[in-house]
Amino acid sequence: MPSRTGGTAHGWKAAAMRWLVGWNSTAAGRARVPGGLADSTLHPLGGHPVWGGTDPLWAVGDWRPDEIRVVDAAPDARLAVFGHCGARDEELRTGLRAARGGALRHLTAWPGSYTAVARVGRRIAITTDLAGVRPVFHTPFAGGTAYATAALTLADLVEAQLDVDHLGALLAAPDVPEALGDSTPYTGVRRVPPGHALILREGGSREIASYEPAVPTVVAALPVEADAAVNGVRDALVEAVRVRLAAPRHVPDAYGAEAGGYGTGPVPGQQDGHLSDGMLPANGHAGPTRTRGARAGGEARRAGAGSAEPGAGGTGWGEHGRGGRAPGVRDGGLDDRGGGGWGDGGRGTAYGGGAYGEGAHGGRTHGEGAYGEGAYGEGAYGEGAYGGDAYRGGRDRRARDGYGARDPGPVPGMGPDARRGRRGTPAPGLGADLSGGAASATLALLAAGLPGVPGTIAGTPGTVAGQRLLAVTFNDVTATADPARHSELERARTVAQDPRLHHVVVTGEEEALPYAGLWDLLRMPLPDEPGPALVVAARHRARLAGGSADHLTGYGARQVLDAHPARLADLLLDRRRRHLLRPAAALAVAEGAPRGKAVLVPFAVYRAARRLARTPQREGVAAAARMLRERALPGLGHSGESGPLDASLAALAWCRPGPAARWLTGEALADVSVRLEHAARRADSGTGVRPGVHRARAALARHAANYRVLEQLAAAPGQRLHAPYLDNQVVRAARELPEALRVRPGARAAVLRTVLAGAGVRELPPGWGAPTHAAHLAAVRAGLRAHGTELLDLFEQSWLAHAGLVDARSVREAVHSALRGEAVPLDGIAELVATELWLRRLTQRRGTSWTGTAAPRRRAVSGGVPARSMAVTPAVPLDGP
Repeated sequence: MPSRTGGTAHGWKAAAMRWLVGWNSTAAGRARVPGGLADSTLHPLGGHPVWGGTDPLWAVGDWRPDEIRVVDAAPDARLAVFGHCGARDEELRTGLRAARGGALRHLTAWPGSYTAVARVGRRIAITTDLAGVRPVFHTPFAGGTAYATAALTLADLVEAQLDVDHLGALLAAPDVPEALGDSTPYTGVRRVPPGHALILREGGSREIASYEPAVPTVVAALPVEADAAVNGVRDALVEAVRVRLAAPRHVPDAYGAEAGGYGTGPVPGQQDGHLSDGMLPANGHAGPTRTRGARAGGEARRAGAGSAEPGAGGTGWGEHGRGGRAPGVRDGGLDDRGGGGWGDGGRGTAYGGGAYGEGAHGGRTHGEGAYGEGAYGEGAYGEGAYGGDAYRGGRDRRARDGYGARDPGPVPGMGPDARRGRRGTPAPGLGADLSGGAASATLALLAAGLPGVPGTIAGTPGTVAGQRLLAVTFNDVTATADPARHSELERARTVAQDPRLHHVVVTGEEEALPYAGLWDLLRMPLPDEPGPALVVAARHRARLAGGSADHLTGYGARQVLDAHPARLADLLLDRRRRHLLRPAAALAVAEGAPRGKAVLVPFAVYRAARRLARTPQREGVAAAARMLRERALPGLGHSGESGPLDASLAALAWCRPGPAARWLTGEALADVSVRLEHAARRADSGTGVRPGVHRARAALARHAANYRVLEQLAAAPGQRLHAPYLDNQVVRAARELPEALRVRPGARAAVLRTVLAGAGVRELPPGWGAPTHAAHLAAVRAGLRAHGTELLDLFEQSWLAHAGLVDARSVREAVHSALRGEAVPLDGIAELVATELWLRRLTQRRGTSWTGTAAPRRRAVSGGVPARSMAVTPAVPLDGP
């Protein structure tokens, strides 16, 4: 078993996190802050000021220069955009003028994934996204409100303690907004709901307003042309991928900050404490990147057609144009485009003929031991790296961290390039997942086929053959006998035959199963809240290490494009009963019901959908509260895994307990039921809320929150994960899909097939759109068997039991039974493990996010995990009806 205090597996280093934080305040409130609240007395550690004054804003973490843009529309109007936004500077100014008049939706209509902060006078507006990937948190501070995209930063600021009731609600009902409300794991820190904006005004007033238009129920029920809706999804998805292709290419560093990250000095382009206009390069394709250790000083200059990068001892940002030499390049060669070198002195010359060459730790070129002697080891990535026979042989500095000193040798189905994925450094440029599912394959084919700059960087493996994109497939070698997984790999191989794709297969054994490397997570970054992604972090790290600096993923496609079972009730509200027949028949086939009983499945589905359609939201939430209080948890059989029919029938409700609810104590469930009862009394039955839309948006928000945890834990240093399906443009377009189209079996695969057909891709592998969830469930069970002893140790002294949320003895007994091969209910174990690990990591944390004379003296959760009275009802796994 790994040591609890040892290093991470294979020497893997966690990626730095990034967030923004600011506040508005009043004069009286600033005077009450101990030590005063001048600009110089309180600021976040590692923060770079975006603007100052009495209402400051900082960017904290490893932001790339092209990920922060600031524009002005008037002397008192300024807009900052954090993330990947496809709008031009003039479009940003137009949106700022619209927001000045109150039309905040304009700030969310551009392609990409980003957070917008608009300041007009002393009024500040911060927008979330529609899915929840870009959350915003707030808390009262200094007579006004502090806001951030990281809840822990605000918890440090106000010295908030742990909210155990929120953790109980997160375990019992993770996708029930009525149970979670706007709370976070930290008392006093609140979350802005997806699709809303936080508006702060002078004098300390605060408002949370939806920026989406309120559509009357009658208009919402009008039929929408299916072809037009699908074309809208196609256009939005293509534009989302195009935005990533148009962004600058980056080269990740194996051990330090990524080549585009900030150093310890001011933000590049910053003048007098502010960011300059137009952080994106002039041509929109290639822009400035940054080497590890480079100084963050100097003035920002617009890049030309080539890519410019500062040197280790340089004067800031070199200027590089087509056919010219970068200022300050020492004995450097010309790059493959005929341009000048990268950087200024110490670290850079050019790709091919001096790249990272003379001055790069001793002077090796990309053609002869890439990244230089001493960078990634002598002959790193092999002789001829980034050209010819790449990554072959060569000593790797990471051998001391657990990797073999040499290539491990042939692996069936893997060439030298594919084996590179096992050694763990993302490749430069843009890449994509290719799992064998329709969602990831669509993104990979779009990114490889769209015109413009390729995702790969010239000189990297595959570009000589014209391949434009690195596509990564993860192969779990422990599941060789799984026919579902075999079919996925076959589909991935078929798609990868596209000559524009450079295919890499990353293999994973027991160390990449779910629940692997749990103790290593205690050294990982601390997410704002726990999520099931914690238990599969090692699996995703292995896959992403073989990816690219910017990596496209198919996360969110199912939640955005598929129909939640509760949408069947929406069809009944629209008087479209006949559209229930096809999904009900498909459910009968998936359930494997005998011929005589299969005819009863549609009637069971119809009765459940009709009951939901006739149940007001207030009554539905109150029924869920009674269910938790009485511990009548539906949808689970003796084995703990519900069948398709049971799961669908249980989902046909306003609220449904989560899989971990069965493990909670009676007192914890009672506390959650009280929260639901309060929400039921506040619910307005006359709002016209449709149950299907409500449940689908709640499930999307929970999935987005879990994706955010995964992004923070699994990405390599300097790597960025991109989920185009969760972009605002794509989510909006998908909401226009008619309900009758959504509920058809195979609707998501059909929509994505149409998207690819519009891009010229019409030949797709057999089995396109086949479900892939079965392979994941098999991997979860295999991981529990392989790493069950670690789970037993984890719950030997449990913080969850200390807080009165679970009975650790029941959890250990279930794990023991699973290790003996018995059929026991294991639903929700992942959520319990993730929360337990998160609490351990939180209680081990030292220090604070703030510094200065007015900085808090204590960190967040300084009081630890509060103990609850031991007079609790033990959790006993219950079988459903």
